Amino acid sequence: MLKKDIDKLASFVASKYDLHGPIKDGNETTIKPIQDVTKLDYSGIIATNSFKSFFLPIREELFSFSAQGGTNNKVLPKSVNSKAIAAWGMTVMDLKALGLYDLVFAKDPYYQERRENNIVIGISAGAPAKFDEYQVFSMNLEENILEHIPFDIFLEQNKEGEFHIYSGSSKGRQVLKAVGIEIYENIQFVGLIPEEGLDPRMVKMNQKVADSIDQKVWQEIASICLACGKCSQVCPTCFCFDLSEVSEKDGQVTKQREWGNCFFSGFSEIAGKKTFLKTVKQRLFFWYEHKFVRIPNEYKAPGCVSCLRCYKVCPVGINIIEVLNKLKQDE
Repeated sequence: MLKKDIDKLASFVASKYDLHGPIKDGNETTIKPIQDVTKLDYSGIIATNSFKSFFLPIREELFSFSAQGGTNNKVLPKSVNSKAIAAWGMTVMDLKALGLYDLVFAKDPYYQERRENNIVIGISAGAPAKFDEYQVFSMNLEENILEHIPFDIFLEQNKEGEFHIYSGSSKGRQVLKAVGIEIYENIQFVGLIPEEGLDPRMVKMNQKVADSIDQKVWQEIASICLACGKCSQVCPTCFCFDLSEVSEKDGQVTKQREWGNCFFSGFSEIAGKKTFLKTVKQRLFFWYEHKFVRIPNEYKAPGCVSCLRCYKVCPVGINIIEVLNKLKQDE
């Protein structure tokens, strides 16, 4: 399939959805609304921002109720009611993160409605070169990786610039049919976990981080970490959120959900102003432990997908690879 055919596909998708995808933005690749589909970037370079806000908005209204109470206190659930999004150009890493979200929010009606309305188009891309040793899962499509990531359409570009197309859902096949694309390969999603079981690299990292609380690396990076939370904001697998209630003038109260950030001092605060994560060291370990220990333990899936966005946006250059390397050295 030639690039012009892919542009035709993108134009059709843009006519049905609010199209967002990676484009070159100066020296960076960023995910933005797409007006000109010929500007879509297929280099496989990891965008600085991620797609997660399309599936879990930074802030959203969940429901409202009357502040007056009593028998007329009706809970009014909110509908997503937003224009359907086309997440175009999600890499294998981004799709792995989306698979984790599908597990975490499997019973969340707001997430599920949004997920059903949106369409996901993946592209082939390798992991950052320096992350090979600590890559949490294989990027090789020939190792049946496509069977273990969720997508509607997946585009694999070869060295000659031609595309091989995969469909991963009935929604994807309907779109391909509407465009007149008949040559594609069907992929059946069989779950995030490969047939051979959990990735031994993920298991090893789980043990390494779980037993590392007393290692010196945490104090070393805590001494330079600004606790700005940028790593958590761009991470495609961070899903912690806060709930709040906002009073309206008409006496209604709206329940809101918005992204939480474990690097902020108020994240672990409970009634009585008691805070569990008091120091930067504690917050750093909490973040790493969540990704490499608690998420794998609970969902049998990696909490880090090897995208290195956290390192790219860190103002003091904390490199997750170097942190993991130091844990290895301190064994």
